[in-house]
Amino acid sequence: MRAGVALIEEVERSPLDKLDLVYPILFCYRHGLELAMKWIVSQYGRYADLPNDEDTLHHDLWKLWKVCKKVILLVGSDGDSEGLRVVEQIVKDFHDFDQSSFALRYSENKNGALIALPDCRIDLQNVRKVMAAVDNFFCGADGQLDHNVSSNGRVVTPQRRREDEP
Repeated sequence: MRAGVALIEEVERSPLDKLDLVYPILFCYRHGLELAMKWIVSQYGRYADLPNDEDTLHHDLWKLWKVCKKVILLVGSDGDSEGLRVVEQIVKDFHDFDQSSFALRYSENKNGALIALPDCRIDLQNVRKVMAAVDNFFCGADGQLDHNVSSNGRVVTPQRRREDEP
């Protein structure tokens, strides 16, 4: 995520670099999403009875999101939230744009065919703001999940706390 910010700051210093940096910026953010989800799953997936690494040995953001969301809901939350829905849409948008992590890295696919990218304007200031919020979501989820599992490995979700109260 920080690399995306750094590249956007470079575009602000040298606006002519936007055409050369827009796809590396988007790739950095896409990769940041992937790593954030893989972190959540690798650190807390066992508390949601997920197998180790089986669901994270790929670059499919949508599959990663499904696993990550399951962990967040089972270990870190007592229900769905607006933030969860917004992040889900952002993950879906990145997935739809670059399903296999090739479109933002290479000009050709594995078969040598040119990868067609959308011809549209990209508001990098908005991308930076949105991705900062996404980064905050994952940092907050990590903190909540860590808190919920910190009592000797026993998951203490909000729902379980209510059941344990007299």
